[in-house]
Amino acid sequence: MRRAGELAAIQRIFLDPATANYTAKLCLGSAIGAAWTNGSPARTVGICEGFETAAAYTSLTGIQAWATMGAKRFHQVDIPTSVETVILLADNDPEGRRAQARALETYARPGLAIETEWPPGHMNDWAQLLKR
Repeated sequence: MRRAGELAAIQRIFLDPATANYTAKLCLGSAIGAAWTNGSPARTVGICEGFETAAAYTSLTGIQAWATMGAKRFHQVDIPTSVETVILLADNDPEGRRAQARALETYARPGLAIETEWPPGHMNDWAQLLKR
């Protein structure tokens, strides 16, 4: 995860060797304000919960998307002043809706347009579109 272009944290995902399901996600470093990014910020940046969703949204739309690595950090990314539009791409579930509402308040500043795009249909996130 990066903050202002510098490495700030690494998220480790622990897997159960028998099932390959994850058992825990833990960060090394300081994740507050940081995000998984796929390049320098563009004028428009999408904010997602997970990096799979961010990669899928970028692939589907061509718009750069960053991942907060969880709904709990959805409102904590440091948005550079060069960004003119933020698109909130929270998961379509109760926790994602709470995260989106909090982010709307937190990111509000003069000169920054904030939009929200929910995944189409009954999808939970944008990554599900690529799995169909």
